[in-house]
Amino acid sequence: MKKSILALVALFMLAFNSKAQSGREQTSFKVYGNCGMCERKIEGAVNEQQGVFSADWNVESKKMTIKYDSKQITLDELKQLIADVGYDSDSHRSTDKKYNSLHGCCQYDRPE
Repeated sequence: MKKSILALVALFMLAFNSKAQSGREQTSFKVYGNCGMCERKIEGAVNEQQGVFSADWNVESKKMTIKYDSKQITLDELKQLIADVGYDSDSHRSTDKKYNSLHGCCQYDRPE
């Protein structure tokens, strides 16, 4: 009995350690935008990046959810890629030039 409990504990620790070493993460944060065109641009900014498994932006909630490998790309880099196509997030602001180049329906009310 004692050996089987130790074996289960060892198996659990091995599984936990392998997940921690993988770098696989999921995170959500706010990204400002207005419409389906915004959604395509926001998701497209990160979806094709090495280490990104999925990216989904919800137009109603303005919530971006990304599954990614933090050993290949950082959260800061992901947010910067979104800012580089004209969209502000909770921590990264796009340049005025990029924001102003967005289609008129995509020009959201920018946070201060």
